[in-house]
Amino acid sequence: MKYFQLFIVIAVILVMISILPTGNSSSKAVVIINFNYAVDPGAQDYFQSSLQFAQSSGDPVIILMNTPGGYLANAYTIVNYIINSEKYVNVTTYVPTGGMAASAGSYIAMASDYIYMANASFIGPSKPYVIGGTASETQHVVNGSIGEMETLAILHHRNVAASVSMVENNTVYNASTAASLGVINGIEGNLSSLMIKLGYQGMQQIQAYESPIQQFESFISDSTVAAFFILIGAVAILLDIYHGSIILSVAGVASLAIGFWGSSLISFYPVSLLFIIMGVVLIFLEIKLGHGLAMVGGVSLVIIGSLIMQEGVSFSSNVSYLNGTSYLIIAFEATVIPIGALYLIGLRKAVMKKPPKVGTERFIGKNGKAVTDITPGKKGVVNVLSEECSAISDEEIKKGDEVTVTEYREGTLVVRKSS
Repeated sequence: MKYFQLFIVIAVILVMISILPTGNSSSKAVVIINFNYAVDPGAQDYFQSSLQFAQSSGDPVIILMNTPGGYLANAYTIVNYIINSEKYVNVTTYVPTGGMAASAGSYIAMASDYIYMANASFIGPSKPYVIGGTASETQHVVNGSIGEMETLAILHHRNVAASVSMVENNTVYNASTAASLGVINGIEGNLSSLMIKLGYQGMQQIQAYESPIQQFESFISDSTVAAFFILIGAVAILLDIYHGSIILSVAGVASLAIGFWGSSLISFYPVSLLFIIMGVVLIFLEIKLGHGLAMVGGVSLVIIGSLIMQEGVSFSSNVSYLNGTSYLIIAFEATVIPIGALYLIGLRKAVMKKPPKVGTERFIGKNGKAVTDITPGKKGVVNVLSEECSAISDEEIKKGDEVTVTEYREGTLVVRKSS
């Protein structure tokens, strides 16, 4: 009987081992990188973390792509992440119906082991442009992009001439044309059919999305947004000097930190940051000058600095660096901030005109502590502003009670219990 029980235990253990997950996780899951975002610093961090996760578990990757493009520098970095990941896992880009692998996105797609597209989708154009760049600077970036596209096409055995044409001639290919020219590996109607095509059917799908921090990085990596946070932070600290509220100062410092964080995510001309810093200095000079001109001049320099910050940045061909949000922010800065300057002038004048309290008036409204008991009709002693003074009250006050001075009457403070 004892041996029979031992046999049952061993049999149960063997059955459990047989159904436990094995160490080869690549046969169980596929990482789906949902890429419905612009190519920017947030997207770069998103790809890095997602691909590192896939490598650590040995899971193949499908990039579900629908992007209009974005910063070229971030696209190149993502391309390097993908190529390094392909030493360990397979990476496939899939452009679904209605989706696009446009501009900077086309380089990311071309870095993948495989590219599949659905009908009513497209890839390209891929020709970059440089904000404020000279003709020679632009051509330099274009030539580099042609070399990058050619290298990726050769690496993955694709039609080099057709791939380079997306950069050189700004060509756009729909799914059928791209497949016939050998730019992509084929056409698949949906993700499920692609999973079967790749042999991933039945595998668990691990869905990846940009984290809130990565989305926030994407938001503040816009130069106008970064400059806006810097501007609001400086104004908040300036206002707090007159209002005396620590909350505004804390919020202002946090806003400045976010603004400079956003600036650090962008490859920019250093002179742009100089304009922004000079603008902030002018805003703080408003404390001394007090006529509003320093505030308006500072705001203007910050706006100009944010525009210069985009000079020399390489973008993909169909993404405008000045979008609706940028125009809205600039309009807000140009209208609301000058109004704030007028408010600041009025506030400063009111503070300057207010006479300081001297003599006995300085006790009115201040809190203190009863040194002795105070009863109605009988004087006592209170300590206010580190001075002991005679005091009377209409209520019973015990020694040690907190009191507030309400008025000064014939050499004696009138107090009440503090609420």
